[in-house]
Amino acid sequence: MTDKSVTDFLQEIHIAILSINRDNQSPHSTPVWYTYSPNETIWFMASPGTKKSKLMSVGTHVSLVAQTENDPYKYVSIEGHILDISKGDLEQDLRSISRRYLGEKGGDEYVASFDTWESDRYTIEIDKIMTMGL
Repeated sequence: MTDKSVTDFLQEIHIAILSINRDNQSPHSTPVWYTYSPNETIWFMASPGTKKSKLMSVGTHVSLVAQTENDPYKYVSIEGHILDISKGDLEQDLRSISRRYLGEKGGDEYVASFDTWESDRYTIEIDKIMTMGL
């Protein structure tokens, strides 16, 4: 069970950094919007054909770090693996995560800006959590 301070922190708005291992290279790291779920998973979206989507499949080990930008400095670092990959749903996934980060009006405007939209939803099962400042 995740500590309440970690749950509270992950439910705040932070742009996370997702890192994925690559053979014989440094890890691929990229910023992502994420949503923490009460079942102790985290999900994010990635468009097909992107570097990150090409590097991930079910079982792929990843790390994700969410942090504050100001004092007092805090972060949550997660080690986990991809539990599920599913076709993204515009209403359930894109609109909900867009509203989380941009507010209702901004999220709706962001969704409306797409003529077409295709993305996959990646769910991370959390294996280990490390924190600082919580």
